[in-house]
Order: sequence, then structure tokens, then C-alpha cells
Amino acid sequence: MPDHILDDIWKDVQDNTDVPDAYRPHCLKIVGNRWRDWKCRLKKEWYDKYETNEERLAITPPQVPTDQWKILVKYWGLPNVKNQFNQYLEEREEYEQDKDYREEVFTKVMGPDGHGRVRMYGTGITPSQVFGQSSRVPDIDENNIREELERQYQSQIDDLKSHYESKLGDLQSKYEDLSSQIHVMKAHVGFQANPTESGSEQMHQACTNEDLV
Repeated sequence: MPDHILDDIWKDVQDNTDVPDAYRPHCLKIVGNRWRDWKCRLKKEWYDKYETNEERLAITPPQVPTDQWKILVKYWGLPNVKNQFNQYLEEREEYEQDKDYREEVFTKVMGPDGHGRVRMYGTGITPSQVFGQSSRVPDIDENNIREELERQYQSQIDDLKSHYESKLGDLQSKYEDLSSQIHVMKAHVGFQANPTESGSEQMHQACTNEDLV
């Protein structure tokens, strides 16, 4: 499957979940497994169980464009394609042919998906409707996922801490400015309190000063 489709699938996952980047390989591996399962199931349920192409073309499988389904039915009916399927399946005894092996046979016969298109899905299908990716995606250690999560969450905590410390500093600065303004206003109107005199004593002193004038 083309890389740009894998990128779109991963973006769709990130838009709807809160997963770390380290989860990408594991996520796309699951997607790839489901995509191969779907392709194998499509052939089994919509092609193999019918005897004639007329029966197979009577109903188009869900999510498969009709024009592509016609091409696919014709392709699967080619003698050399049938022989390839049979040849690969005969390489193992029936009891050894597990699901993974049948998927491998399907991929060998059908080949990888071409660039710019997901085989059997046509155009206009959103990534959330498509399951697929290239095989051989490396397994990911759960410890790596946990460490990545811890790193991202710690980064978020540090950002929040820095944000609120900055807000607190701004509030402290505004409080100090307001206190300074109040102090200046009190001194200007002559009501700055004297710690050694009561309010009545200050008023009496003010009246005495007026009598002396």
C-alpha cells in the first residue's frame, strides 16, 4: 500500500485518539492484518462459493466499486491465476494451511497494491474505511510505548506548570503595582495612617492647626 495512504490512516487515528508516535508501527500492523483478512474473506464469500461468473457478478460486494469487481472476477477466473492459487496451496498439506499461509498465497498471486490506489476499494474511500499496510512491520516493545507516553505527559505537565507560573508572576506584579498606587493616593490626600496616633488624635490635630491659622 502506498506510503501516503498509510500516513492518512495514521493521521485519522491521531485525530480521534490520544496515542504517542511510538504506537504507529504497532497500529499499522493491526490495520494491515485486518486488510489482508478482508481481501481473503472477499474471495471466499463472494467468489469461491459461486459456480459461475454470472452468479458472482449478480451482486457486488459492499465497499467494492462495481467496475473493479467485474475486473477482479475476470482476473480470478484466468487459468494461470487459478493454477497459481492451487500450486501454492498444494505446497503444504491441508493441516498445515493456516490462515496466515492462505493470506500469503493471496498476496503472492494478487501482488502488492499499486501506488495511488487501494486494490478493490476504488477512489474516494476515506482512510478510516480502509484497513491496510505493507507487511513486515516490526513489532514494538510495550516498554517503548509506556516510555513515550510518560515523556509526552511529562512534557504536558511541564508546559502547564510553566504557564501557571507565568500567570502567577503576572498577578504578583499587578498586585504590587496596585498596592503602590494605593499608597501614593493615600499620601496625596493626607490620610496616610501614622502608627503612633489614633484616627481621633489625627482629626483633633488637624482642627487645632486650623484654629492657629
